[in-house]
This record gives sequence, C-alpha cells and structure tokens, in this order.
Amino acid sequence: MIAFKKLKNLFSYKKPIIKENTFLLWEPCSHSHAETVPGFTKYLLDLGYHVSILINHKRYKEGLFCRFDNQNISYNKLSKKQIRKYFKKDSLENVEGVLITTVGKLYDGKNLNQAYEFFHEQANKNKLFFIEHEIDSYIDNNSNPRNDIITLRAMDYKNATTVPVNPHYFGKVKLNYKNELTKFITIGALSEKRKSTKLLINAAKELLDNDITNFKITVIGKGNIKYLPAQLQSFFDIKGRLDFNQMYDQIEKADFILSAYEDNPEHRKYITSKTSGTFQLVYGFLKPIIIRENFAAINGFNPTNAILYLQDSQYSDAMIRAINMSAKEYRQIQLNLEQYTNKLYLNSKINLQKLIKGYITNE
Repeated sequence: MIAFKKLKNLFSYKKPIIKENTFLLWEPCSHSHAETVPGFTKYLLDLGYHVSILINHKRYKEGLFCRFDNQNISYNKLSKKQIRKYFKKDSLENVEGVLITTVGKLYDGKNLNQAYEFFHEQANKNKLFFIEHEIDSYIDNNSNPRNDIITLRAMDYKNATTVPVNPHYFGKVKLNYKNELTKFITIGALSEKRKSTKLLINAAKELLDNDITNFKITVIGKGNIKYLPAQLQSFFDIKGRLDFNQMYDQIEKADFILSAYEDNPEHRKYITSKTSGTFQLVYGFLKPIIIRENFAAINGFNPTNAILYLQDSQYSDAMIRAINMSAKEYRQIQLNLEQYTNKLYLNSKINLQKLIKGYITNE
C-alpha cells in the first residue's frame, strides 16, 4: 500500500481551477513584482478570459487582491513546488494561455529557451507569454533578440523591440481631496540602488530650515533610514514592510508619491532597460509624483500631471510647490494624470490582445 501511494504521488499533481476560456497567471518571484499581478489580471478579464491565478498562500493572505470583486477569477493557493510540478506534467491543452509575470526567475537572463524547460515538452509555446522587468542582460547577450517579450513600458535600450503592457489596476480606489497637512509617501526597499534616502533627508531638512513644517513623509518598504536627524524624526513615519491591504490604504491617504532618483548609472536604468513599481502605483491611485525631469517623459510624466525638478538641489523646491498647491490645482493635476493613464490602459490592452491573438510574433 505504501509503495502504491508513493507511485501515485509520483504521477499525480495538483491542478489549478480550469474553466471555459481560462488563462493562467503566475508570479514566480516571491520577493518582488507582485504589484503587477492585479493589473495583468484586469487586462485578461477585460479581454474576456476566466483568470486562474497561481499564488502562494502567504502572498494571497497579504491582500494582493483585497480590492477586487470580480467573479471570473479563481485563486489557486499552491506552493512553488506544486506549481512547477503542474507545469512540467500538464500539456496545457485545456487553457487559452499562460502569463508568467517575471520570466527572469525562469532563465539566466541570456538564453530564453531555458524558460520553456519549466513546461511540459508538448506544451504549445505560442500559449506561453513572458514578462521581463530588466531587459538589458537579455538584449546584451542576444544578437537577434525576440520582439514578443512583454515589458512594462517601451524600452529605450539598444533599439530593443518589446510589447509594452503596463499593469496599474489594483481594484477600487477612492480619490481624496488634498490634505491640509501635505502627505508625501515613498514606497519600496530603502537602498541607494533603488532611491536616494540622502536626497529625501536633505530635502526635509531644507523645508525645516525655511520654517515649512506642514508636511509628513510616510516611508513604506524593507530596511530603514540610517542616521535620521532628531529634528526630522517627527516628520517621518517609517512603516516598514506592509501587506498590500495596508499599503493600499496608506497610498490612498497620501497626496503625493516621492521618487528619489539621481543621475547615476544604477538609477539611469529606470529610463533605459527597466521600470519601477512606484510608477504603477502613481498611475493606479492617481497620486501625482515628484520626479527628476530626465526620468519623467519616458514614464509618461510632464509638468501638467506631475511635479518635476531639474537637479538634486531643486528637490526641496518641488516639495514646496506640492505643499503650496491649492485643492483646485491638485484636482487638475489628478485629472491630467487620469487622462494619461486611461490612454496607457487602452494601448496596453490592445498590445496584449494583439500578442495573444498572434498578431505580434517573434519575427
């Protein structure tokens, strides 16, 4: 009997919920990029698919879909081992497609064929769609790169051709009036590789030096700000890492989202070969961003829908403009941002539809 059970376990595997016209969606990265999953789900729903999501139980409990109420979604709480076993053993004949939202976890960044090795040998490759968040390694190592890889925006890197699809839907969002005490928020791991915490601290200090105190900076993400001066501590609310439900609530309460990019090689990747989850939150929650001018245009920001500054020394001036902005001006900048995101959504949906229907191929 024991031998029979072992043999049965060897050949059996847990299957996700499959209905008519089902598209599978899996985020294989356990640390990043989960914020893209609701947006990609929304596109597939709008294209008429039943979306069956493969998700880790812990990530599901963090509230990634807490603002969704769509009935055409199935949540399959599976371990990474169970998911990999399913893809390796199932030929996927009864699904319309599979969307992998971080293909970088399935290959070495060079040879994309490695990603297909995670699937059954008879699986139709035309049903497999991959999202790459950092395109530079793949482009650098392929003289004839594919042009059917999905990226979150058009890439400005060595003439790379990709399929831009930007996921920025998180569910129902409440738009608030501008607070009397201006609330800034920054989201993401606290590291100089991602943003300059020094820039934030110096800007806050300059505000205080100019007797400007009607502001608060909420910081969400792993890590901490080292050496935060005592006089600034009451102006910073360091939340640490939050679950998605809590993070969404904090963003909703904020007035402006802060970025803190400097003109260095690591940060310049955000305008060439990669993008930031912060931008998806700006689009989805319609929170104007404060951003350095040379990082703005390629990500859809301009003086009518964001607050731009030219160089680091002007960062505090940009924050002052945000603080002094009237409720009417704030509402207008939100409307301008909404106009852009509506176009972004429509173009992204069309691009994804063309890719799924085979109008965009690796030719």
